[in-house]
Amino acid sequence: MKYSEAKKAIEALSSKYSIDMEGNYLHVKYKIYEIAYVDPDERYKVCIWSKKIFSKLTFSNKLYMILSELAMTPLDERKEDKKYQVKAFGGVLNINIFGAAMFLPEDKLKTKFTYKEIEQLKKREDIPLDWDKVELEEVK
Repeated sequence: MKYSEAKKAIEALSSKYSIDMEGNYLHVKYKIYEIAYVDPDERYKVCIWSKKIFSKLTFSNKLYMILSELAMTPLDERKEDKKYQVKAFGGVLNINIFGAAMFLPEDKLKTKFTYKEIEQLKKREDIPLDWDKVELEEVK
């Protein structure tokens, strides 16, 4: 499980939950109080500040399951893969939802790709690029 997936799942439980990320620490807050965190340096480690209070929270069992799944995930698999834009011909490669490639800047087109996705794009015959000449720009 990625940090972003855990954040989304926890915040979907209740509007009273929020997530703070400090470095790679995922801190869970209930209203304004920190109630738990997942250790970024040690696999399988979930810290709960007060088990008595935690057990009374809304959806506490589901929350614990999400935190546990994140804690079980290998440390190097928790972070998002870096994404890149493929730049060529003075534009950015866009892939529409139907899979056709184009260089037109339009809304709702995929313009950011992981390195693994770029490797798959290189194999496609409908993308006429000399991949040795394109520029990959990291997206933050």
